[in-house]
Amino acid sequence: MSDKNPDLIGLKKAGNTDRDDLDPIATAMPVNDQGVAITRFDARRIREEGSAAAVQYFYPTSWPLAGGSDLTALSDDAFQASTFTDAYEPGQVAYVYVAACDDVMLSPETPNGLKGLAQDLSLPIFKISATGSEDARERLDDLNLERYASIYQAEGGYASSIGFNKWRTQTIHPRRRPKTGAPVTVGPRTIRVVLPKHLTLTAFEKRLAHMLSSSQLSKWIQTPAGLAHCQKVGCDWRIGVRMSGYNFGDADRLSRCEEIYIFRPRGRDAERLLTICETIVHEFVVRGAGHVPRKWGWVSSNQGYTSRR
Repeated sequence: MSDKNPDLIGLKKAGNTDRDDLDPIATAMPVNDQGVAITRFDARRIREEGSAAAVQYFYPTSWPLAGGSDLTALSDDAFQASTFTDAYEPGQVAYVYVAACDDVMLSPETPNGLKGLAQDLSLPIFKISATGSEDARERLDDLNLERYASIYQAEGGYASSIGFNKWRTQTIHPRRRPKTGAPVTVGPRTIRVVLPKHLTLTAFEKRLAHMLSSSQLSKWIQTPAGLAHCQKVGCDWRIGVRMSGYNFGDADRLSRCEEIYIFRPRGRDAERLLTICETIVHEFVVRGAGHVPRKWGWVSSNQGYTSRR
């Protein structure tokens, strides 16, 4: 990666200013520190030949849990207790979605997009975030336009993968219903959360990302466990650190994509995502009961103001 800020990298264009001049799908040959090619692990197939599943082989890797090992479900009556009911006031609505992408028409024989990346890494990976739009497809239109997560660093420089302009939401299948009284409902493709008053959508997204951070792909893949997994699979770990390019005038700026997680949208992981949504709401209300955010600013020394004591 660049020795500059890895979260925001500036790219200067030369010659053709079209983003298509980035090398298409240039996966580097995986090597170790001595430059020796990594031997692929002899994995066990868990899907039949020709299966459309992204993960088709078993590797002895302990994937991180969504929400971390410390995540615990709230009590069944947590949202019926007076500590919550007396303090909760409804605010903005957030829709949590799980998304993936690939372009089967462009490359029907070879998986691409996030599905192709999942197959290369042999990991179940999805984008998880929240939107204020009732129809999450409106947010996906933005992702398609930006080709979210299409860029990574290959051996010869930055490369751009196909299939990242075909994002779609996935169905969510938790093993339980929301807790009684919780301002949370599970739909086929979104988890609808009526946020408490004073909790903004942006603040909710940050809390969501924080609680999911243990399973964030770009972070985990650089850990000893992630690097060991890549060695078994026989791929370069750098393909798991995804970026998006944003055009600002004369230069494209690359921002690291931090909303790609190791996650399954059904069963235990989906249930843990539901628990995370419930926990964020409950903790904000109970721990911050009676708190009203200030409506004024603060002393700004860089504008020439100083405090008088």
